[in-house]
Amino acid sequence: MQIVFFLVGVVLWLCVFWIGSIALEATGMPRTKARFQVLSAITGTGFTTSEAEAIVNHPKRRKIATWLIFIGNTGVLAFIIALLVFVRVGVRKPSPLQIGIAIAAIVVIFLLIKLGALDGLTNLILRLTRRKKPTSFLMTEEILHQTGGYSVTRLSIGQKDVPASLTTKSTGLEERGITVLAIERGDTVMTFPGDDETLAIGDYLLCYGKTTELSNITL
Repeated sequence: MQIVFFLVGVVLWLCVFWIGSIALEATGMPRTKARFQVLSAITGTGFTTSEAEAIVNHPKRRKIATWLIFIGNTGVLAFIIALLVFVRVGVRKPSPLQIGIAIAAIVVIFLLIKLGALDGLTNLILRLTRRKKPTSFLMTEEILHQTGGYSVTRLSIGQKDVPASLTTKSTGLEERGITVLAIERGDTVMTFPGDDETLAIGDYLLCYGKTTELSNITL
């Protein structure tokens, strides 16, 4: 029975890690960095200076990190309490069936990660999330660097009913002094796109302009 509790705890921890990384990635944070930040929040190991700013200065990310820290600390407390209970009642030797279940669970988790099933499900969830954006189809994602009031920012196209004729020019970014440096579409990057380049749901625009304009895009 003790090994079952251990497995349940591991699965719950992995679920929190996975859901947290999806939540941060949905705000525009790259996947590898999002997973690192979730791991840092859950374990309470802290962040580097630049990464801390990317979390603290973003309202949604700050809220996500707060919940992750709370869940992480609660999990540690629950683990300590469970450990004390197990020590008090005595540690029982697991049966062959329990050992088999534990090994099978580890193999299944490893295969899901190795075969990319979790990444595929993550991509699906993110696509569905972006299609349900209720307001503007453009939102400021992560500021990569700031200098003199100007920033390089990643913008995500995520509204469900984006018109088929939407182009870089019809977004109105140029009129606001914002330059589109590149369009990211899946694994493809189109640098310095023309005004007539058609945009689609799921695209990312790498833009340069005044930080105040990039942070308050309303179209």
